[in-house]
Amino acid sequence: MANLVVAYILWFFGGAWGLHHFYLGRDRHAFIWWSTWAGCFGLGWVRDLWRIPEYVYAANKDPGYLKDLNEKAKRYPIPQFNVVRFAGEVVVGFLFGILIRICIPDDYVELFIGRVLSIIVPPFAVAIGVHLVGNVNPEKVSFQWALLGAYISFPMLTIDSGNNLVYSSILSAIAVNWKGKNWNRDYIEKRGLCKRVFVLTVCGLLYLSLWSSAIYFNATITTKEGDEVPLREAINNFFTSPAWADTKESFRNLYKYYQEHGWENLYNKIVDSLDPLGESKAYKDLGVHENASEEEIKKSYKKLVKQWHPDKHMKETDPDKKAEAQKRFIEIQEAYETLSSIKLKRARRNKKSRSSSQDHREHTEF
Repeated sequence: MANLVVAYILWFFGGAWGLHHFYLGRDRHAFIWWSTWAGCFGLGWVRDLWRIPEYVYAANKDPGYLKDLNEKAKRYPIPQFNVVRFAGEVVVGFLFGILIRICIPDDYVELFIGRVLSIIVPPFAVAIGVHLVGNVNPEKVSFQWALLGAYISFPMLTIDSGNNLVYSSILSAIAVNWKGKNWNRDYIEKRGLCKRVFVLTVCGLLYLSLWSSAIYFNATITTKEGDEVPLREAINNFFTSPAWADTKESFRNLYKYYQEHGWENLYNKIVDSLDPLGESKAYKDLGVHENASEEEIKKSYKKLVKQWHPDKHMKETDPDKKAEAQKRFIEIQEAYETLSSIKLKRARRNKKSRSSSQDHREHTEF
């Protein structure tokens, strides 16, 4: 039996992901909420505040609720037009359609086969979105009518297969509300939990993979010079860059460390690898190894400060080189200050530790 209090708790803490709908057996509703950011950017989540009691009655097969539903079905053989449901069909249909459209790279659309796919495939996704919302209990709609309505706008899609998808979504929603709508008599039948979780997981992974593809093929990264680089090129360049080589080497070192020391000390090693104090960077900026003595650090610091001091580059005519010298000088100063601060803190900690150990021995002897 579904509990009203539990439903509201799930609505409050996990309503944006449709947890309360999943709890009440409304899996389509749950997926729509999860995939549209809390039901069309939170609007559906807020509306559920006063709709949840009815959903609980439906989940519990409340006799009063079933009686009212049967009377309503007799009075209206075809479900009445619902503005909220119609708007949801249009929005979700358009979202699914535009998602499929942006999964097709623009440079591929310039080719004939890509152009054809960008016109034919998105309306099919529109029909799926409209059908998904239309089948939220206790109503159901025909996929054939959703598909027919979506493809009526085909001539407009040949002009602009992206922006004109909104017409495809509207016409699809109109078609299912005109001819393809009926009552769902079997919606209160229970289904196995494993099957429900499996279906939602597969649909969720498919949806996320489509978004990942859309981002991969369409997103760009802006460099400090203002140049826009496609994300897919930036990713490919990263995997051939020195940074990726360093990352792979770090993972290898962590794996070797795990084999030698086990899980217990791996966390500390990972933290050290992230260099939260900037110690590794400081050693690198000063050009010394991590086990360098204080004398070696000072020697390298003095040498680099002398080399990159701004006064030495005052006569430099190239402004970029002049700025680089200023930047390196600041980095060297900061690196030396970082190492000095870290070593001072460690010295104090060691002194305190030795003092505590000595006090403990004296207390034991007494």
